[in-house]
Amino acid sequence: MDNIYNNMYNMHKAKRADNGKWVEGYLMDSNCINIPYEETGGRFDEPIEIDPETICLCTGKEDISGKIIYQGDIIESHLSNGQISALNLVIKYGAYKAYCPEDKEYMDSVGFYAEAEGYQDMPIGPTEEYAKVIGNIYDNPELLAE
Repeated sequence: MDNIYNNMYNMHKAKRADNGKWVEGYLMDSNCINIPYEETGGRFDEPIEIDPETICLCTGKEDISGKIIYQGDIIESHLSNGQISALNLVIKYGAYKAYCPEDKEYMDSVGFYAEAEGYQDMPIGPTEEYAKVIGNIYDNPELLAE
């Protein structure tokens, strides 16, 4: 990718402390994000104060429409037969159990995974083939209602 997401594994998004709007950039500390140099037209802006409760790490992956996926995003799963799964998934980061079909057991893993109530956590895999971001846990919690 030849855009601002060249170094997207270091990107974060969070809500601004002053107006609640989402901002993407490089996390300075738990209270500030710095907008990428390329996005500001080549000037260094002051870091933006953020709400630390809304910090989301970039997965480095895109959904089927090319949208960057972040921790805390809610996705719907587009099945290979063209149907959309009735189950919405939350993208998370951390330790989880992943099933290894070769060993026929669950193994400890760390990374991005998808979570849905009542289902085993799943590694996110090639999201550009199946995932569609439909919201996030902060703005659209109703998308997770049963």
